[in-house]
This record gives sequence, structure tokens and C-alpha cells, in this order.
Amino acid sequence: MLAVRERFLRDEGGFSLSEMLVTIMIMTVVLIALLNIFDMSLKVFSFGNNKVEAVESSRIGLEKMEREIRQASAFNSPSDMHLFDTWTSNQIRFGNDLDGNGAIACLNPSGKCEKIGYLVSGNVLGRDNTSTGATNSAANAQPVAEHVQSLTFTYFSSSGAEVVPGVGSEVNIDRVLVSLEVSVDQGVGNPGTQTLTTVIDLRNR
Repeated sequence: MLAVRERFLRDEGGFSLSEMLVTIMIMTVVLIALLNIFDMSLKVFSFGNNKVEAVESSRIGLEKMEREIRQASAFNSPSDMHLFDTWTSNQIRFGNDLDGNGAIACLNPSGKCEKIGYLVSGNVLGRDNTSTGATNSAANAQPVAEHVQSLTFTYFSSSGAEVVPGVGSEVNIDRVLVSLEVSVDQGVGNPGTQTLTTVIDLRNR
């Protein structure tokens, strides 16, 4: 009986140092693999969110500009062919006949400015319908879309020829190509970037 007890006690030896090292190495490799999978999944998920936000932000901004630029109104009288106060490659400002009297006033009899402008200040697309002058003011612009990288306006005549700002005549503008690029980066994974363009035929030209 004593011999059996002694043999049992001798068989209760723990793990050797080499066995522990091998076990730790295997666990480390498994944990690193799981960490890499988790990190990759997090980056893919974050990129998807960035992309969705970029698409939505650019779509909302572009749709609003498209709707209002299409309905740009002539200055002073229905026979006046001038629709734009400002028309550069990155800013636009146009008439918006709110009271339907055929003339653009800022302020009009009801105290509202009948001019709308769009510009990018920092990374924010702003809509200015407060400034009383011929140009936009970033301080008066209300945010329409964030994370904006670029806003570009290109102007064309009815024949399709480009009307260059500062060179061509404003009355020749028949359509406007708008390009809006938005890039969202939440700090994890790659940024989501979306560029949308649209061609706007001017209704009141």
C-alpha cells in the first residue's frame, strides 16, 4: 500500500519549463491571429460607414444645389438674361425670385434676400442666402454638407462649348456642371471618398 502511494506521489509532477514555453507560444500565436482578424473586421466596418456617410453627404449637398441652380432667376426683369452675380470655378451666386415679380431684390419687400450662393469654407459646403452684395460671405453661409474636399463648377453654352469665368460672357451660360467630392475619415481604416457630378440645364435661360 505504501509503495502504491509513493508511486502516485511521484506521478504528480507538473508541467516542465519547456512545455510551458511551448504552450505560451501557441497561445500567443492564436491571440495575435485573432487580434489581426478583429482589427481587419473593424477597419472594413469603419470603411463601410465612412463610405455610406460620404455618399449621403455628397448626395444631399448636390441635390440641393441642383434644384436651386436649375431655377435660377433673371436679375432686374424677366427680359434680363443675367442669372448669376458670381460664377467662378468654386463659387456660384444666383437670383431666386421669391415673390414672383420678375426682379431680384436683396432685401425684397418682405425682408428676404433673393440671392442664393454656394461655396466651400474649410471642409464645409455652405449655402449663403443672407449676404446683400454680389458675392458670398463664408460667415453668412449655413452648412449643407461636411467633409467636403472640393466643389467645382464648370459652365457651358447651349452648343456645349465651355464658358470660362472671367473670359466668357455670363449670358452665354446655358448649363452648369457641378462636381462635389466628400471624404469621411473617422480615424479607423481607410477614408470613404465619394465624388458626384451632375449637369444642370438652366430653366430660365
